[in-house]
Order: sequence, then structure tokens, then C-alpha cells
Amino acid sequence: MNIRSFLEAVSIGGKTAFLSAAFWFAVLVIYGTVTGSEVIYLQPGLMIIAYISVILGGLSAGMADGTLGWLQGGVVAVFYLFAIMVLKAVMFPIAEFGAAELVSSAGILLAGAFGGVTGINLRPLKRQKVRRKYLRG
Repeated sequence: MNIRSFLEAVSIGGKTAFLSAAFWFAVLVIYGTVTGSEVIYLQPGLMIIAYISVILGGLSAGMADGTLGWLQGGVVAVFYLFAIMVLKAVMFPIAEFGAAELVSSAGILLAGAFGGVTGINLRPLKRQKVRRKYLRG
């Protein structure tokens, strides 16, 4: 395992996770603004956004390096969780860390590992398409 390629893959996955989270959060805010109604189901929507973002981040990290996808996806998920915890502490200083947050953190870690393993398995497909494109002429 090369440390440099590992860190590059994790940074690519982290960027993907945070950019996709920002995009889907903006979609959620725009939906709430356009409809003019309060977003009642905000917590499930944010959890779905977190899971999708971490899966996409792990997927891109696994595709970038090609080895140890579960570890790369897990590291992306840990960084994502750390950023979320810092934002939560800054925005809601009274909020506590309980059993529900522990379960959701474990789910996010599993989602990151799943994305990393899936990214490694999808990498050969990406490579074959590129080779076929250039072999045709």
C-alpha cells in the first residue's frame, strides 16, 4: 500500500462526499423554499443525504486507488462524521451525543466501507471502457 496514493484517493473521496452533500442539501433547501411549506421530514432527508454522499465518496476513493476500498471508504466516512460533528457542535451547542447518533455514525461508517468496496469492483469496468475506446482507433 502506497501512502501517497491512499491519501490522494481519500482526498478525492472526501471532495466527492462533501460536494454531493452540499448539492443535495441545496436541493432540499430549494424544495422547501419553492413549495413554501416547512420541511417536516428534515432529519430523514439529512440522513439520506449523508448516506448517499458517503457512499459516493467511498465509491470514488475506491475507484481512485484500487486497493483496500473498505479502509478508504471508512476513512472518508470518519472525516465526514468529524466535519458533521464539528458543524453540529458549532450550530447547536446544547445538542448531545446519544444512542441515535451512535447508530447513525455506525451506519455512515458501513456506508463508506460499502462504497469503497463497490468502487474497487467497478474500477476494472472503467478501465475496460477506456481501453476499448482507444483500441478502436
